[in-house]
Amino acid sequence: MKNNIPTAISIQKRLIASTVSIATLLIFTSWILVFHETKNEVDEVYDARLGQLAKILALSMPSVMDLAPSARYKIYADWSGVISDVDNDKMDSFPSVENPDDQNLFFQFYTDGHMVFKSPGAPEPLNIGDRYSGTVNLNNQRWHYFQLKIPSRVNPNAYVVVAEKQSVRDEVVNEIALSTSLPQLLLIPILALILFFLIKKFLRPVNELRLAVSQCDVNKLESIKIDHPAVELEPLIDQLNYLLSELNNAQERERRFTRTAAHELKTPLAVLRLNIENALASEDQASQAYALNNIVRGVDRTDRLIQQLLMHSRIEAKQRHVFKNINIASLIREVIALLAPLALKNHQDISYSGPDEYIIQGETMFLSILFSNLIDNAIRYSGENSEIKIILSVDQSESQHNTVKVLVQDNGPPIPAAVRDKIFEKFFRAHSEKGDGAGLGMAIAAEAAKLHGASISLLPYDQTLLNRFCFTMSCENKKCLS
Repeated sequence: MKNNIPTAISIQKRLIASTVSIATLLIFTSWILVFHETKNEVDEVYDARLGQLAKILALSMPSVMDLAPSARYKIYADWSGVISDVDNDKMDSFPSVENPDDQNLFFQFYTDGHMVFKSPGAPEPLNIGDRYSGTVNLNNQRWHYFQLKIPSRVNPNAYVVVAEKQSVRDEVVNEIALSTSLPQLLLIPILALILFFLIKKFLRPVNELRLAVSQCDVNKLESIKIDHPAVELEPLIDQLNYLLSELNNAQERERRFTRTAAHELKTPLAVLRLNIENALASEDQASQAYALNNIVRGVDRTDRLIQQLLMHSRIEAKQRHVFKNINIASLIREVIALLAPLALKNHQDISYSGPDEYIIQGETMFLSILFSNLIDNAIRYSGENSEIKIILSVDQSESQHNTVKVLVQDNGPPIPAAVRDKIFEKFFRAHSEKGDGAGLGMAIAAEAAKLHGASISLLPYDQTLLNRFCFTMSCENKKCLS
């Protein structure tokens, strides 16, 4: 089965290709706009020039048109001869009129619809009718013309026509378009080269980040640092460092859990093995029963130890919380109900006092474990016929915070001073001869309290109820609803 893994793309290549493509498209669009604008401007200028030439000829020809035809032809012949002489002298300032290819401009004079005379090389009558200006095709060439009436008293129907080849205008337009487009086209490879070096320079932090990530060691996760940090990459680097830190903490918790479990399970498993060997070696029924009872107690202790280890590991790994509204009074009463049989077995009196309802935000499971460990600790170590009290109180405040307190009190033997400072340490057991715990109960309770922004403290001795554990939680009024 083929893996549908998308092919990796190159940001650098895509940036260069897209930028150059967009620049080329914009240049090409600009060239088209310039071409059309230039064409319109050239047409306007050359049309105006045709009009000016027609006006000049119209104003200069009335006296000639008033002459007799023979006189007009003589003047035209003299004029044509002067033009030929000038062409023969090859004056650079005057264009040749003998070469048909150079005849880009001509004029024609008409009277009563008949052509009187024309410039050398001019075509036959254009037959343009009464139109003053426009275009006409002659010999597969397009000409622009301008027609204007001559103010003659003898020939009122006299007019002049001036025409120019379209190719003259096309040549000018093409030269202008080419002169403007060539520099822009030459700029495209220069732009690509500049973009290559700029993008390579600006993407240096990305390459450094890629190199730093590739050099991360799974067994030694250190924070990522780059020599040329970028503002856009800072959130990514911070998130990567946060993830690496969390991963490193998770690995450390896993190693610590493995070491702790191996160390703590070693003794109970050895005891279990010894009791099993004793049960197998015993010949009388009483010895076997005693060994089997020890095995059952050892299994219970091992099971409790495993549960505490797993719970402690779970609380340690809990970093993000989804708190919900919890009736802490109802939760405490449920915990007391679950542990009441154990208290009755020890002939202990256990009671609750406080409001029937008080809503806080927290995680039900962890708070249940917290209060279970506190109350279970009092039941197990306060001794038979002791009195255990759980008191819930709320200190109302005029500020934005209320303080929730839960006291777990018992009148059992006082906790020694040497024990008080270590009671919340992991795997510490003040009375190793009693109970079957692993010394994690109070540590788990403290971690669960910390998870809720609360704390657990062992208060000073009281003359009536000597041992007092106090759970204290401060919360905003909007999160604590009485």
